[in-house]
Amino acid sequence: MTIPAHARRPLDASTDVLIVGGGVVGCATAYYLARDGVEVMLIERSDLNTQASGRNAGSLHVQLQGAFYRSDSEAVLAGRLDTLPLFMEGVRTWKELAGELDDDIELVANGGLMVAETEDQMRFLTMKAGQEKSRGIEVAIIGAAEVRRMAPYLSDRIIGAEYCPNEGKLNPTRAVPALARGAEAAGARILREVELLGIEVVDGGFRARTNRGTIRCKRLVNAAGPFAASIGAMVGIDLPISQRCVQGTITEPVEPFVSHLVYHVDRILTFKQVTNGNLLIGGGWPAHLDPATWSMTALRDSIQSNMWVAQFIVPRVAHLRLMRVWAGVNLRTDGRPILGEVRKVPGYHLAITADAGMSLGPACARLVAENLCGRKMSYDITPFSIDRFDGARPSQLN
Repeated sequence: MTIPAHARRPLDASTDVLIVGGGVVGCATAYYLARDGVEVMLIERSDLNTQASGRNAGSLHVQLQGAFYRSDSEAVLAGRLDTLPLFMEGVRTWKELAGELDDDIELVANGGLMVAETEDQMRFLTMKAGQEKSRGIEVAIIGAAEVRRMAPYLSDRIIGAEYCPNEGKLNPTRAVPALARGAEAAGARILREVELLGIEVVDGGFRARTNRGTIRCKRLVNAAGPFAASIGAMVGIDLPISQRCVQGTITEPVEPFVSHLVYHVDRILTFKQVTNGNLLIGGGWPAHLDPATWSMTALRDSIQSNMWVAQFIVPRVAHLRLMRVWAGVNLRTDGRPILGEVRKVPGYHLAITADAGMSLGPACARLVAENLCGRKMSYDITPFSIDRFDGARPSQLN
């Protein structure tokens, strides 16, 4: 790739707030801060929306995915359940943004269906729905007749589902660039191909050393997603996060017939139809991540398994051609986001989502911006402070 001339010029700049990371969280944080009149600069080491956010499938989650009950510790599962109300904030925030941004982000919120094949699975969904309702989430258990009426494309094997009316989808390839344009229109400065190499804590803020020169800032926001731990380490902060490489598949376009976000309670599957007619199929099947280069590779076994589940639940899939398969990275925490200022490093703020970063991204960004501006918080972020990790055992974080 040819680096444009402006990206080769030496950089010597200053700003009030420096944001590191050009994904959904970084761009949304810049958007909210700039609209509040804050001087803000965002740096991204490659191009915007090219890592986790740009490789995201665009699902808007609210209900808890059944797979988490199988894989998470009790502590992490409790964290996920306690974070569910923030997912509602996430969807509300995206709906607001859909009316503010300069592009159609293809947001559709017709609800999500988590389907079941057996009575045992239905009992599990009933238990899960009870936990979600206790946290203010709107969900309902529906039987086979109602499932057939809502989603006639599903297999006859499906005997019921948990329905969450607030779930949906959007297009990350349009949404994140629109956030960036909105931030720039409000006065934010966004610099691409600027890699952060080190951070020095100085009187009055920070000195950020980059591949193009130095940026001085009073406050700094770590919105680097899967790379956030390395940015934290630059100032001695240990962020207990991990990554999981997963993949998704998209089929040839067909006429619209799927209007919901579809999950399976036990099998690994998410399923939706995007605006141009393609079926987007995923759910968390593993892909390969090279830790040395961060290159990601889709795996044939995962493709075959994912597509087998998809056609098992939606028989029509068996007759469609696959158009593309790609891999991306999911960020994992203890089930909660990590948000707010770090007491040990005043002026250093964290903007790190939990799983489903596209769902939570703008809501988390807005909360971080409110905190930075000293405004009354629209949502209590105390449970999301990094302070909760003090003295925590490793087993509690996985």
